[in-house]
Amino acid sequence: MIRLTDLGVRLVDKDVVEAGNAFGMSPGQKLTKVELPLALPNIMAGLNQTIMMSLAMVVIASMVTAPGLGVLVLRGIRNLELGVGLMAGVCIVLLAVMLDRTSKAALSRIDRTKNEM
Repeated sequence: MIRLTDLGVRLVDKDVVEAGNAFGMSPGQKLTKVELPLALPNIMAGLNQTIMMSLAMVVIASMVTAPGLGVLVLRGIRNLELGVGLMAGVCIVLLAVMLDRTSKAALSRIDRTKNEM
């Protein structure tokens, strides 16, 4: 996430940053009012990737006795209980899809608000 935030800030058009300098913005103002809003798509991509990676780690975390849906997947694999493992796996996938759609909807709402201004 930090990498994509850094990449997003670095990819901000230099002319826009220069315009902020011309208007006398402080470095903090440039960051919060110019660079971060323009880097928001990359920041949201980093957040989305972080969420997906943490959901991918659910089953691996269950191997070190962490509670959660990963335990059910691991139990299903270990005991050849196809239904239990499949049910928990589908729940993890549905959770990932819901979080992905939520983050994309939030980004599109922010973009739509910026375009209306």
